[in-house]
Amino acid sequence: MDFINIKDLEVYANHGLFREEKKLGQKFLISAKIGLSFRKCAIEKNLDESIDYGKLSHELYDLFASENEDLIETLAYKLTKFIFENYEIAESVDLTIKKPWAPINLPLDTASVRCNKKRRNYYIGIGTNLGDREGYINSALEMMEDEGLKIIEKASIIETKAWGKIDQKDFLNTVVKVNSYEDPLDFLHILQKIEIDLGRVRHEKWGERTIDLDILLIDREIHFTDELVVPHPYIAEREFVLESLNELIPNYFHPILNKKISKLYEEVKNEN
Repeated sequence: MDFINIKDLEVYANHGLFREEKKLGQKFLISAKIGLSFRKCAIEKNLDESIDYGKLSHELYDLFASENEDLIETLAYKLTKFIFENYEIAESVDLTIKKPWAPINLPLDTASVRCNKKRRNYYIGIGTNLGDREGYINSALEMMEDEGLKIIEKASIIETKAWGKIDQKDFLNTVVKVNSYEDPLDFLHILQKIEIDLGRVRHEKWGERTIDLDILLIDREIHFTDELVVPHPYIAEREFVLESLNELIPNYFHPILNKKISKLYEEVKNEN
């Protein structure tokens, strides 16, 4: 990966928790390290295929100076979000805001915060078997877009029998590919909030639901925490999930099972 660096862009602005900080203002230093590919820009000698660091410096300066926030954490997230949303070529952003005049009353060089994020492709399984099923799917997709999660591809919507707990109504299921700079746990929490906002109530495992949003895959990453397990542990057992994944990424290798999605789909179909 190639990088563009902006180091210690000086901005005088009125941010801080204390009244005097907002009234008098103070100096801040902004640094950004942006990962991207220079190849096309270098070969074609076309700046439009890269990021104009002069233009970006002015944009960061203007955005930072025009805001009035209590926390530099908020500002770091906003600036990072701005870069990702306005420069699709950016693959990663490592942004630091220094506050050399922080009112700490101790000898120090500077206080700072750092926001370090990268783009990922998430594959999200969507299921519903209550109410206006197609309406719930469309609402979930709209809410994901509203949260800044960019939907890249959608598999066909299929109707399937319930899995795990079979004495319930049929489901509509699909899988969508989503691109996002949100970290996996933050992404999970966004999906969980959407589920709640759409009336999801967890009465029992694998029970009826207005909407179910499962993180199936995250690029080729493996996550194993109390909150998040990826790849989703039931991918290889669920024909309806593999049918949708096979429509989108048949040649993707499962990072643990080391088999193509198309092979896993073939195996589960033969079992059933």
